[in-house]
Amino acid sequence: MHLPWMSRSERKRWKAARTLSDLGQLAADWWEGSVRHLPGHRASHRPHPTLATVLAAANRAGFLAVAAQVGLTDGPLQQKAAVQGFATDPALIRRLVDAAENAGLAMVLNDFLDAQKGPGDGITVTTCDAQDPNVFGQALGPDDIRAMWPGLPHAVNAVVPALQITLAAPEPGPGSLLWDTLAAAILPAPPGQTPKFVCRECGCTSSYLCGDGCYGVQDQDDGRCQACIDPNVIIDWSKVRDGEENECALCGAPFFSAGRYCTRECEEADADGSDEADDHGAAPAAAVIPGQEPEDPWATSPF
Repeated sequence: MHLPWMSRSERKRWKAARTLSDLGQLAADWWEGSVRHLPGHRASHRPHPTLATVLAAANRAGFLAVAAQVGLTDGPLQQKAAVQGFATDPALIRRLVDAAENAGLAMVLNDFLDAQKGPGDGITVTTCDAQDPNVFGQALGPDDIRAMWPGLPHAVNAVVPALQITLAAPEPGPGSLLWDTLAAAILPAPPGQTPKFVCRECGCTSSYLCGDGCYGVQDQDDGRCQACIDPNVIIDWSKVRDGEENECALCGAPFFSAGRYCTRECEEADADGSDEADDHGAAPAAAVIPGQEPEDPWATSPF
């Protein structure tokens, strides 16, 4: 007998899920049909059968896909293939973003903080005459995510910090571009080809930097972010002079901290007296004859 509500055994499984990976495994089972209920969906809602294989694989790979639709056109009904989900694995996120850009897919990335500014425009994926359009990819705040996972606080805690990723086909109608791109992106990169964009020392990424002035891992061979290689790149806003740009007294590089030097190395180099004049002693000052103007060493005219 199929119950119109979530069975006790399934609810127990959903409550036991603690991580995005746990939720992805259960969501994959739902896409394939072995789990009958996905929290936040109608009890009678069943996923489109043509999407089961690719979305089950995506969920197991770390992309928690909770909403998707196929593309179709039927008179006034114009619908784009689209998928919306969550991910936390930096390598997977990079592959999804790169694959979507290369394929020309529409894409929206959000996190829960974006919802503080409003839901945003998202991507209009379905239109039909005077009916309200269907939109994927609007920013979801903690309250929205709690509504998606009612009564499952562990699921909410796992999903809220994840990056919200929405992908859609560029045009309405049937097609496999989105699903082929997704299927390829969820495959792990061959060994040795995965880019290093998580700092091996502090763990910062291009999305979650360790401080202002750091731009993440730039040297792939080193694998550390700029701040771990040179802590002086971090802007100390407590020492900034009204946001004004300063200029290093030694090398002339711009910087924002108070003081005369952009880095400790410049300060030490200037203090060492490494200039040639310092090595040989300061030149004696020219004698000035009373009543006679001192010679201008920069004068270019003999007159």
